[in-house]
Amino acid sequence: MATRQRVALAHGCRCVDCGCVWVAGRDQIDHDVPLEQGGSNDDSNLRPRCDDCHKAKTAREAAARAGR
Repeated sequence: MATRQRVALAHGCRCVDCGCVWVAGRDQIDHDVPLEQGGSNDDSNLRPRCDDCHKAKTAREAAARAGR
C-alpha cells in the first residue's frame, strides 16, 4: 500500500485539522513536524490535510520562520 493511502486510512480519510473528507489527488499528506525542524518521513509524522488547511499551516510555519 502506498504511503499516501496508508496515512489517509490511518486517520479515517479525514483532514486532521478541520475533519473534512480527505480526497486523494486534491488534498495533501503533510509532515506534522517539518523536516527542517527534525521531523521524519515516517508515517508517524505524516498527516492528511485538506488543501486549505495545508496552505494555512504552511503560512503559519513561514511566519514563524520569519520571526512574526
